[in-house]
Amino acid sequence: GASAAACGLQHEAVEAAVAKRLTDAGFKVLRETDEDTYLYVNITSAHQPGGLCLSRYDAGFYSHTMATLAHQSTEVALLRKGGLLGGPAGEHGAGVLRGVLEYLDQFVGQIRAANR
Repeated sequence: GASAAACGLQHEAVEAAVAKRLTDAGFKVLRETDEDTYLYVNITSAHQPGGLCLSRYDAGFYSHTMATLAHQSTEVALLRKGGLLGGPAGEHGAGVLRGVLEYLDQFVGQIRAANR
């Protein structure tokens, strides 16, 4: 939206950076599919008068399961992290993207460790 753009965030650029990071780590990236396991990235931004930006960002790997769990029946968060960042508009987008990519690096490390 307009607030995100004013804060230096563009949907296509974030999507491309996330896909590149996962592809470089050896993951197969499929867009707009109904796979059982998927990555969800959400960024919500507000642009304030005077150029201050505030963004909440979350990233998580989720999986649909056939098992019925006591607390949830269809979707399980496998890995999930979220953060909050505020700062001047000129630097903000890069900082949010850096935070999201750091989460992906952590997820990749956890997945690799679990598969050893």
